[in-house]
Amino acid sequence: MTLLDPRGFSGVVEWSDQMSSLLEEKSKNYPRLDDLNDWQRWAQRVFCDNNPLGQNAPDPFTYPDWKEWAERLFAVADFSG
Repeated sequence: MTLLDPRGFSGVVEWSDQMSSLLEEKSKNYPRLDDLNDWQRWAQRVFCDNNPLGQNAPDPFTYPDWKEWAERLFAVADFSG
């Protein structure tokens, strides 16, 4: 699976919708982000909480901005497995 570069998106809801669509290719259990202010909790659930997809995912709660976190995720995460 290819991780989407967040630099091509204007907002977190748009990016998370596309990421959820890609993730659903592997599993149907990924939540949708409906409230842009809840992006950190969404990111934690999708990429960090006992999820092998997020084995190298940075902690979203250490980033005040979703795009900064997503760019770091894009740089370090390996979603090929």
